[in-house]
Amino acid sequence: MYQLIVKGGLVVDGTGRQGCRADVGITRGTITVVGQLHGELAERTLDADGLVVSPGWIDLHSHSDFTIMINARAESKARQGITTEVTGNCGITAAPLPDAHRRELLDFLSINLGIGGTESLDWEWRTFGDYLDRLRGTLLGVNLAPLVGHTTLRIAAMGAAQDPATEEDLSAMEALLEHSLLAGAFGLSSGLEYPPASYSAPGEMVRLARIAARHGALYATHIRSEDLALWGAIAEAVDVGERSGCRVEISHLKLGGVRNWGRAPELLAFLDRARERGVDVAWDQYPYVAWGSSLIDYLPHWVAADGRERLAERLLDAAVRRAIRAEIEEEVGNGRHPLCAAPWDTVRIALVGSAANRHHEGRTIAQIAASEGRDPLEVVFDLLAAERGAVKTLVFCVDEGDIRTILRHPLTAVVTDGRAVAPYGVLGQGMIHPRYYGAFPRVLARYVRDEKLLTLESAIHRMTLMPARRIGLHDRGRIAPGFAADLTIFDPATIQDRATFEQPHEYPAGIAWV
Repeated sequence: MYQLIVKGGLVVDGTGRQGCRADVGITRGTITVVGQLHGELAERTLDADGLVVSPGWIDLHSHSDFTIMINARAESKARQGITTEVTGNCGITAAPLPDAHRRELLDFLSINLGIGGTESLDWEWRTFGDYLDRLRGTLLGVNLAPLVGHTTLRIAAMGAAQDPATEEDLSAMEALLEHSLLAGAFGLSSGLEYPPASYSAPGEMVRLARIAARHGALYATHIRSEDLALWGAIAEAVDVGERSGCRVEISHLKLGGVRNWGRAPELLAFLDRARERGVDVAWDQYPYVAWGSSLIDYLPHWVAADGRERLAERLLDAAVRRAIRAEIEEEVGNGRHPLCAAPWDTVRIALVGSAANRHHEGRTIAQIAASEGRDPLEVVFDLLAAERGAVKTLVFCVDEGDIRTILRHPLTAVVTDGRAVAPYGVLGQGMIHPRYYGAFPRVLARYVRDEKLLTLESAIHRMTLMPARRIGLHDRGRIAPGFAADLTIFDPATIQDRATFEQPHEYPAGIAWV
């Protein structure tokens, strides 16, 4: 007797091959038969007639490290068909949290998380192994494959210093990385666009990537710039892979800022040439014209140094405000400031911590400034001071044509770049990015069914076997005997993302079972 039989669905097995009508037999959580199971007995049978039976979708770029400890159901992910999340991206991870520099680590995380509920966590773990044990002690709604973050390693080794790492610092980071990989981390991530990781030299990443390579682990990088300095940042990511021998995943590949729009073919050609000479580089994408970030990114890096309380003090000082303004104006004049790529009318407030400023969520900085008759920078100073730095934003600065071009490339994996949330409780707050709820269904609805940009089989491959192989999961991402029975079963005619920028907390339609 089978534990479960899924009968009569269109089985799209994850390999990219054309789907075929078949039954799937499952025993003890493992796929045992793909074929015709007429008359076979099962504890439970699902009628999948008219539905697609796919391997469970794998989110290669996720940030659920903390939210899954607040609400373990991970509903925004599971309800959009995701069964495995690769967490710990962009260099920011929940572990290790050693006693040395622990206060700086917790302060940094509290600014960058920008979410409610983390105050309820006990933060008792120290090592990466401790953190994994904490997760293993919880019944989770999805599988997790956590990465360890370079920023967390750097602060743990040397604090939030605005300095290059010394040999002693590098050795400490290497030791922490080695320990984390041995404890169960699936790879290394970086967030080189943001301090203190932005203070690192490329050689620092090569050193760490070599350790990842020795363990056969992935290096996933949020590159040093996705807009003004994009091309040099892409070249750096390729160079790290070439010098270290590590396989490199460029996170949420995009061309930010109008000056880069239309250059996706050029970007992909550069990456293809790197692959032709042996660099194991690939990338992922979420299919939206806005990215998610933090408002603090618009201020000089030194403003956020020394923690949240010091940041608020600085922003309440008129002399410091004048100094910040002068520095920003100089950078704008030289074409080096984020405003040159994404001006205030593209920057929308997504999430704040206090009820006093919640009415700003969903409005751009330009709209707030105009409605209050104020200078945009003064709005930014006041908001960041009141929220002690923790203000999340959406920035509308990506071209839809480039999204399509990147998505068509056969090496582009689909991701959410989102944390697991839900429409209720502390995780239901804010005008967050709709990708948290809808990235995977959006690809199948918009780009497969409606626009026919991709075939169904190609899209499923980018959501399943491709990311499984990329992260090193050998028993997931495919419907075949011996593979884990992670399945997503959906109606190709009705699957639809329903989350929007105006109403983001909406589950998708058309997914029958996960």
